[in-house]
Amino acid sequence: MAGGALDGIKVVEFATMVSGPYCSKLLADMGADVIKVEPPEGDSSRQCGPFPKSGPCPEHSALFLYNNTSKRGVTLNLDRPEGLDVFKRLLRWADVLIDNHSPQRLENLGLSWEVMCKLNPALVYTSITPYGRTGPRVDVKGDELTIMHAAGLGNLLPTRSVDISRAPVKMGGYAVGYHGGVTAAFATLAVLLGRMKTGRGQLIDISLQEVILTLVRVNVASTRYHGTRWNRVPDRPPAMGRMKTSDGYIVVGAIENHHFRALMELMGNPEWAAAAEWDSLAYRMHHLMDVAPMMDEWMLQQRKDDVHHKGAKKGIAMGPINSAKDLMENKQYAARGYFVEVEHPEAGKHRYAGWPYKMSATPAQVGRPAPLLGQHNQEIYCTDLGYSPEELEHLQRLGAI
Repeated sequence: MAGGALDGIKVVEFATMVSGPYCSKLLADMGADVIKVEPPEGDSSRQCGPFPKSGPCPEHSALFLYNNTSKRGVTLNLDRPEGLDVFKRLLRWADVLIDNHSPQRLENLGLSWEVMCKLNPALVYTSITPYGRTGPRVDVKGDELTIMHAAGLGNLLPTRSVDISRAPVKMGGYAVGYHGGVTAAFATLAVLLGRMKTGRGQLIDISLQEVILTLVRVNVASTRYHGTRWNRVPDRPPAMGRMKTSDGYIVVGAIENHHFRALMELMGNPEWAAAAEWDSLAYRMHHLMDVAPMMDEWMLQQRKDDVHHKGAKKGIAMGPINSAKDLMENKQYAARGYFVEVEHPEAGKHRYAGWPYKMSATPAQVGRPAPLLGQHNQEIYCTDLGYSPEELEHLQRLGAI
């Protein structure tokens, strides 16, 4: 994709599922030339749903289609010596290698960081692992569930729970993978910027456990300075929290006195709120539950969007708890052109989540849909790496690609 902010940057992605592919997707959508290297059977995310009504198909996985836009794709069997030689040629071509396998995966093939430096001294190697490349858990496998809890975030969930003694749960979806991908992309861009001065690459060691720990850093500080425990909060804290409307739920944050008074004005200034004691946060903390039934009764008579907009005009921090349908139909997203339509030759045309940033001169864009399995083998191996058609055919016969 020409004209992007990262136009001219060449990336090899040797990664699966979410963290590595999402990292390189962010780079690809900003113009980097990303080559996705898959085993002959394909990235395992091709087997993960959701799928359209036609049922599971390697070319129809919504997870794969979203995380692999704007990339070119090849198949390669690194366990064949001929395939490993091709991979080495890719590393000499590349500016960046994105890898979310165990450190031993490439090292066992003779591709340690030291060897990569000899192949390409300018290479930026972004290694994403569950617990990092050092320490006692360096070889331990991890997934969304285990890393979420290993980093302590699960202990805070479910937040705003009616029963705060309930056992910990994990966040829905692939929070670990996506947060890890964002962190890896940020670090990769920083090193690429630094390489402009030194001409040399670096090894970037991303620990997904540490990525998730940053999401609970306030709790870490509280434990360190105040000796408090990481506890989830009850469903109705002093700031009001989650409240049910006639057509859904809304979250209300009214901690400061002027916010609380604005909320009371929105509710018609109920008689019980006239007392001066309610202007004290400490008083509200101890007595809010006494009046919660009356507040709930009023809120149940309101529509979610109506009360949200009325509250926003009064400066109250409040917003709707949106469903997926609500998000797809949201006027704010529509006004900013957030969702983009991408047409795939096998899966068809679908709406994808866009980017939470706008660049005035080099906007991010989907340069191409996610690649079909092995779609760009001939283009990349012959045109970019210089293999002849006969050599390519020989590699195919050997099972190297």
